[in-house]
Amino acid sequence: MAKKDRDNNKSSSGSKNVLLVMLLLFSVLLTVYFMPKSRSEYYDYTIGKPWTYDVLIAPFNFSIQKSESLYKQEIDSLRSSFSPYFSRNPEVMQKNLQAFDEYYSEALYKAITLQSYNTIRDEIIRLYEKGILSAQDQTMLEDEGKEYIRIYSGNTSSFVASAQVYNEKEAYQQLTNAQISSIDKYLLLQHNLENFISPNLVYDKERSENDLKDQESSISQFKGKVVTNQKIIDHGDIVTEETAMIIDSYVNMMSERTTSNQFKAMTWGGQFLFVSLMFCSLFIYLKLYRQNNICSSSVLMFIFTTLTLFSAMVGIYVEHTNWSVFMIPCAMLAIAYRIFLDSRTAFMTYLVFVLTTSIVVHMPYEYILLQVAAGLVSIYSLKDLSQRSQILSTTLLIFLSYCFVWISIQMIQLESLSDLDLKMFIYFAINSLLLLLIYPLLFVVEKLFGFVSNVTLIELSNINNPLLRELAENAPGTFQHSMQVSTLAAEAANRVGANIQLVRTAALYHDIGKIATPPFFVENQNGTNPHDKIAPLDSARIITGHVEEGLKIAEKHRLPNVICDFIRTHHGAGVARYFYVKQQEITPVDEINIEDFSYMGPNPRTKEEAILMMADAVEAASRSLTEITEASISALVDKIIGYQESEKFFAESPLSYKEITTIKEVFKEKLKTMYHTRISYPEAPKADQRQNSK
Repeated sequence: MAKKDRDNNKSSSGSKNVLLVMLLLFSVLLTVYFMPKSRSEYYDYTIGKPWTYDVLIAPFNFSIQKSESLYKQEIDSLRSSFSPYFSRNPEVMQKNLQAFDEYYSEALYKAITLQSYNTIRDEIIRLYEKGILSAQDQTMLEDEGKEYIRIYSGNTSSFVASAQVYNEKEAYQQLTNAQISSIDKYLLLQHNLENFISPNLVYDKERSENDLKDQESSISQFKGKVVTNQKIIDHGDIVTEETAMIIDSYVNMMSERTTSNQFKAMTWGGQFLFVSLMFCSLFIYLKLYRQNNICSSSVLMFIFTTLTLFSAMVGIYVEHTNWSVFMIPCAMLAIAYRIFLDSRTAFMTYLVFVLTTSIVVHMPYEYILLQVAAGLVSIYSLKDLSQRSQILSTTLLIFLSYCFVWISIQMIQLESLSDLDLKMFIYFAINSLLLLLIYPLLFVVEKLFGFVSNVTLIELSNINNPLLRELAENAPGTFQHSMQVSTLAAEAANRVGANIQLVRTAALYHDIGKIATPPFFVENQNGTNPHDKIAPLDSARIITGHVEEGLKIAEKHRLPNVICDFIRTHHGAGVARYFYVKQQEITPVDEINIEDFSYMGPNPRTKEEAILMMADAVEAASRSLTEITEASISALVDKIIGYQESEKFFAESPLSYKEITTIKEVFKEKLKTMYHTRISYPEAPKADQRQNSK
């Protein structure tokens, strides 16, 4: 049988190890998958400010790409100076001259002289030779500020000032102002000379656009070249526009060179190796120093799930946005770890997160310093979380830590505080505001992983809680007993370094199952004992059944699982011995099934559960003391806890012999105080005795 149990334990342990390895591998793969695979460089700098990074040396030859603003400026300059094409149509002049001649022969000869006719005809020819535009084309030239146009006819073209050509209205005015006699000019106005004025210059949109595109394409996007090992900029140098173009060109070239499959494969491999080392180091830490966390699947799931999700979030953020990584509320992870884990594990896990994500962020040196400082502040300031308002003060402290660390880094790197990068403080402010989201997320974490924060425990320990009020009303003796147990257990937990708030709260709820049948428990009885009227077996079932009833009530009121564990284990797998002995008086021993008189168990598995079991038994037994003295209290505590030790109730708990001894002493001290025991003082000597002594 023992061999079979060992085999089962080995099989269970082997299955658990496989699950742990699978969890670790899945976390690593998921984290690496969401990491950026391009090796593009990124530098956060400001033109006119000093370069805060180390000296930058060109590792290869590359051309200097013009900045977008400079290239756009050159394009805009070309477009503003570009002369649009207009084609000259000679047929327009010939057609209108012929029409004018015919009109003169038919009617105009009667009104003006031949000399005036020739003068007008010559003026028409001059106007067409200069060029006449339509009103629409003239407006276009004025709107675009074109000083010159290009006029072509056949295979030749020439540049002409826009001011030297006419529109139809201007041409008509020139025609009416011709040098002729005043009489002829008066008579000429009675005829429609505008009929002989038509645009002979037509805007050639296609040719203009094609030529403009050709000229734009001839503008180079590059400005010079950088050779291998050439210094681009040194630490402390002022970043000029020229230097900024070189830096941007280097960053773009690095991005292009790392898009090949070979580079991607190397990046995948490097990231996988580094993340594996980080996650394995955390796992080894848990294995060596936090074995209880390894045994808890919920704790492992919480650690590696949050670690993976936040690492993936940083990777996605860096790859798909151009915003500063310092706006991500990374310290939220440190706060969550501190609330639900011990401080050392919280810092170790958070440090692994920071180091893991540092390989994908920009400014990794500053990132590590800032995030580690924020994490330490989070962990220190939340040492004893009792109110949710503490999260607000922690957020403020994190913001200040970001600011001070950034100022110190800048003071080391810069020559003057006037060069301080102030936009970082805006990022820190946004970061701190986003940290406040941890408040609602705490409830999500508690529900998903079955955790309970100190704040929740404090809320549950409020005696105005509906369930505790029901206990006080229906089973007042049990309520008073629970209050006393809470006091005893909390003080003992404080002495041995256990979770004080957890024990205090669990003690208030450990006996809620007695609400179902209050009179059957001695602390609620008032001179009448209903057990006298029923069989010992039935009494035992009622007494031991309060554990199962308590679990039902806890489930109904949605108490956390950790509180249910205390309800389940506060009697362990013990026996209702009083009724078991009474049953032996009326039934042969071999016909009695001891399991009918036993509690459902299991025995305590944590320090806190063991402390509550001791406090419950000691407090209940102390009520039966007929004589309250130091000796009787000390003997009672030793007897009760000694019996529990002999029954191996604490075999599965991590309590040491020294801690159990400490707990005994605490119980003795507290019971003396609770029952107001006093030491015996010597009586004062009588008057005659005082006189004799003189």
